[in-house]
Amino acid sequence: MILSLHAQARLFLLTILLGGGMGLVYDGLRVFRHVLPHKPFWVQLEDGLFWAAAVFLVFGVMLHASSGEIRFFSIFGLFGGMGLYFLALSPFVLAASDRILRLMRYVTVLFFRIVFTPIRLIFLPFRKPLQKIRGFCVKQRKKLLQSLKLCVKMKLHHLRIDWKIFRR
Repeated sequence: MILSLHAQARLFLLTILLGGGMGLVYDGLRVFRHVLPHKPFWVQLEDGLFWAAAVFLVFGVMLHASSGEIRFFSIFGLFGGMGLYFLALSPFVLAASDRILRLMRYVTVLFFRIVFTPIRLIFLPFRKPLQKIRGFCVKQRKKLLQSLKLCVKMKLHHLRIDWKIFRR
């Protein structure tokens, strides 16, 4: 199918927008990785799924817009749109998302601080006695573990003696 010059220009602009949109989605994936750090396996899996989805999206757009004909200028438009996005808009999007995430974290911490302040105030008088009880329990646990260790050594010693007698 032969596309008119107007249809080719429209397809080229569509592929530039599609490339920019793919760049925006990939930036969303990068922000997600920044919020929740991943192991390399999961990063590669996410990248693979992103590119597989991008291939199907591009195929669907090409099938609809140009009857499935892949043209050089459409591929150039895709990569050009992604390149333009990453050069021009990506730093601003990442900086804005970083500020938004910091703001969300601040608001969340402030919310929990406000909600739990009455609870902290209720337990404030019990703080010193609980620390003393904790210290006492830690000392008693250490003494108990030392006595158990001594007990185990004595039992092992008796078992060795019994084993020597049994072997004779």
